[in-house]
Amino acid sequence: MRMKRFLITAVLLITVLPMTAFALANDALPVTIQTSDVVSKSEDISGQSSGAVTVNQQAISQVNDTNPTSSDVTVDGQPVHKIQLSEENIIELNLGDSDDVGVQATYPVNFNLPGSSLATISDGSGNPWYLTRNEEVTISLTWLPRDATLRVGLIDSDNTFFYVNFTGGADSRTFVVNVADNYRVGIYNTDTHQVTVTGNITI
Repeated sequence: MRMKRFLITAVLLITVLPMTAFALANDALPVTIQTSDVVSKSEDISGQSSGAVTVNQQAISQVNDTNPTSSDVTVDGQPVHKIQLSEENIIELNLGDSDDVGVQATYPVNFNLPGSSLATISDGSGNPWYLTRNEEVTISLTWLPRDATLRVGLIDSDNTFFYVNFTGGADSRTFVVNVADNYRVGIYNTDTHQVTVTGNITI
């Protein structure tokens, strides 16, 4: 009888332990929210054709305002706005396993983003991706409520946010890296109310 109990216990442990390890490996990613001075340097790259980062899909109208611009990152060859980021109002997301394996990998995103806050997204280890010249990052998002405007793009090692505006509740852009550096994905909610963001990032 003891041997039978031992065997049943051993079989249960062998069966349950791998499932427990799998469940722990796939838990939700940690999110950190910070609440003031979101960015200190950013570049709206919606009108840039050269610079550190450009966008090569879905041309959008050039922003005409007095914000500083840079050609380090571009969208459709036009300069973009730049903002120097601080450590405040930032939600950090670390991406785990990718959906696809190959030259590029696709990562799902799904999180709530408070108003006037920035989400920074890094690899599964919490580190930025090292991207070389001509590498591409495609960001495809949907969000609710749809009337919110999101600033979406890449953040370099100098904490400069190269972004374009996403509007209408759904958008997709491909960012092209022109200057090799460590980059994180940044998503900033320009509105005062929370938005729910879902989508994919292909790097």
